[in-house]
Amino acid sequence: MSEDLETVYYTPNVLEAEFLKMTLEGEGIRCLLENENQAGLAGVLEIKLDVASADADRAKEIIEEVRHTIQHEGSEDDSDEEE
Repeated sequence: MSEDLETVYYTPNVLEAEFLKMTLEGEGIRCLLENENQAGLAGVLEIKLDVASADADRAKEIIEEVRHTIQHEGSEDDSDEEE
């Protein structure tokens, strides 16, 4: 990626970062993860998800949709367990 990059998301969770990267790439947005190979510091250092500045707004919208969907599904699962 030679164009200007913008960090659109931070997380200490490697799996979350990888999932979001795959999701964005599936939507045609190229991504770069910074600090993903943190070895013994997993969960301590934040992983940065970078995209081209031109794709940043769209990437943020997609990430927000994914996070909203996951949170919504999680609350439905909790209510099912209570019944």
